Amino acid sequence: MRAHALPIVQFGPARSNTGAALEDLRDGISKWRLWMTLGWLDVKQRYRRAVLGPFWITISMLVLVVALGVLYAGIFRQEVRSFLPYLAAGFIVWNFLSSTITESTATFVQAEGLLKQGGIPLTLHVFRTIFRNFIIGAHNLTVMLLIYIWQPSFLSWHLLLVIPGLALMIANFVWISVVVGVLCTRFRDLPPIVSNLLQIMVFISPIMYKPTSLPTDLQFVVHLNPLSYFLDAVRSPLLGISPAPESWGVLIVFAVLGSLAAFGLFQKARARVPYWV
Repeated sequence: MRAHALPIVQFGPARSNTGAALEDLRDGISKWRLWMTLGWLDVKQRYRRAVLGPFWITISMLVLVVALGVLYAGIFRQEVRSFLPYLAAGFIVWNFLSSTITESTATFVQAEGLLKQGGIPLTLHVFRTIFRNFIIGAHNLTVMLLIYIWQPSFLSWHLLLVIPGLALMIANFVWISVVVGVLCTRFRDLPPIVSNLLQIMVFISPIMYKPTSLPTDLQFVVHLNPLSYFLDAVRSPLLGISPAPESWGVLIVFAVLGSLAAFGLFQKARARVPYWV
């Protein structure tokens, strides 16, 4: 009997971790319509059947700013007309920053169903989380509109500097979200630790106080706090002044070094994330 020749199957070279990570990032960026749509749906789902929707957060922030603004202006002996806008801009930026980092702890865990089905890049969920919080942050800018109506003097061409400040901020959010998301998926004790650290940082960071109000021997609290540079890059343009040059410099350095570190972690852990959720 004539033996049938077995077909020869040739396997191509397996993709390296680096190649797979780069492809995941490229696919995540290219699917921008999908993660923007999912981000909008997340916001709608969160505030479903609410009359004012995400504006409830805006109202809460407005009440908080007015109450704390009057109180802390008296404590720090500041004029309400200058301190209240400073506090409002600080809380708007801080809310965007803290909520993005906090929700990044569950970025992959909440997407468990999609991750196990496969076919969707992991970075898409990172962009989805950032965009969702960006939408809510944009709603909170309504508070600054009220500030501008109250005091038009804060409006100047420096307001345009919000754009590069936000761009640098979001660029850093990408690598922070990747690192936080991967580590918190692997180690489930980390999310409450991250949340507690942010609660501490809200008092340490220059949100409810001005750096100039600190004694000279305590100025290091601001200079060594990386979050203070995030605040200054966006808050200062909202107040009609230019950010300190070192704020942009620090954010650029953070974005470069942080992205390299995050990519190294991502390429090693990417294939394991679906098994950790």
